Amino acid sequence: MLDAGMALWAERTRLCAELAEGGSSECRIGAVGNDVNEWLTADAVGWSHLLSVRPTATPAQLRMSLPGNRALVERGLQMVSVFDYERLDDECRRMLVEEPVGDYLFAVADIQMKVIDHERVLLEGPTVDGRFSVLEVRSARVLEQAMRYWNTVLVSAFECGRERAELGWLSERQQRVVGLMQTGMTDEAIARQLHVSVRTVRSEVAHVLETLQVRSRFSAGFRLGRGEVLPD
Repeated sequence: MLDAGMALWAERTRLCAELAEGGSSECRIGAVGNDVNEWLTADAVGWSHLLSVRPTATPAQLRMSLPGNRALVERGLQMVSVFDYERLDDECRRMLVEEPVGDYLFAVADIQMKVIDHERVLLEGPTVDGRFSVLEVRSARVLEQAMRYWNTVLVSAFECGRERAELGWLSERQQRVVGLMQTGMTDEAIARQLHVSVRTVRSEVAHVLETLQVRSRFSAGFRLGRGEVLPD
């Protein structure tokens, strides 16, 4: 993986140097600083296939990105997203473990990238006026290096669902309800997401609370998040 990552980073460095010297036919800066999220959100509407490697994230960043990913997948986006297990804190791991929509993997990864529709690669761009940027690359050479890096990352990858063993006493739907509940979604929003009635959602939540012998969603989320619950 180290060799593949270094080769991809070397391509990124070459492209950034070309931009600094006046431009490149292979890439452009997609967005800078606070405009990056808005640009990605608008661009993602047209995506059909996404391979994403994200070494790390904060809980706040995941709270912002996961609902958007969920909506895109529901609309038909084929997405596989990999995070570096060791670089995430416990809260981030829990959020990914309980995310009910999309394919999320844990692995060892050190370079952030996205491969879109097997055509474009998004990489960390150069610093522009002290702000970070996203580099949008259309190059067969860079795409080849990106896929080589992707394949080496997958060697160490495992499904986030493997972390769900302690929730085996919940049905599949109850696990999805718990995952959405822990993101702060209302019963009405969860019902829309799962295409069930609000009454069904409330029944599933009541079952979880009763099994855990707690009175509030907060207490349930706390105990599940810490992995303290292993009912007989």
